Amino acid sequence: MDTKLRALKVQDLKEILSKASIPPGNAKKQDLINKILANPPAIDVFHTLHPPKNSKPVPPPDHDDLLAPPEEVDWTVEVSIPVEPASPPKKSEQPSPSPAPAAPAPPTLVLSEEDKRKARAARFGTTYVEPIQQQPKKATGENFDKLKARAERFGTVPSATKVRGKRTAPVENVDPEEQERRRKRAERFGLPLSGKA
Repeated sequence: MDTKLRALKVQDLKEILSKASIPPGNAKKQDLINKILANPPAIDVFHTLHPPKNSKPVPPPDHDDLLAPPEEVDWTVEVSIPVEPASPPKKSEQPSPSPAPAAPAPPTLVLSEEDKRKARAARFGTTYVEPIQQQPKKATGENFDKLKARAERFGTVPSATKVRGKRTAPVENVDPEEQERRRKRAERFGLPLSGKA
């Protein structure tokens, strides 16, 4: 019963107490529930306002089988239903209207990309700007002398002598003391010695 009272709103609980002539006051919901449970007249009012539901479902009768055929029908008697032969459809004296010739489909226009862009610009009320044609870059690049001067200046190999797709390690100028350290380190850790050392 406590759970049923908790399911009610505060207004409903106050109504139960006022009908049982108990002043509800300014109490919280749990206090109102406690007042109802403490007073038998309030419990009676609760039962009259909210009658208990029958918790036991009514079992169906034992003889009721939904899948069984009805007992009122006598299945041993054959009943013939007269069937009339299908008559051909009656022809009307009015000639049926011939189907109207279908309207020819509008020709599909194949527009070039430029025409599509112009139409789009007109539809959105903007001006059409023609795309700028890009000039292909020259494959030879800049002046060969200029490239050679840069290569000398920055210490790189000119592109004419480079092997395509493979990068080479930069050349190092290492003093003999560093070479000896590298050799010892390679021996200690089992690293292969480079041919430069």
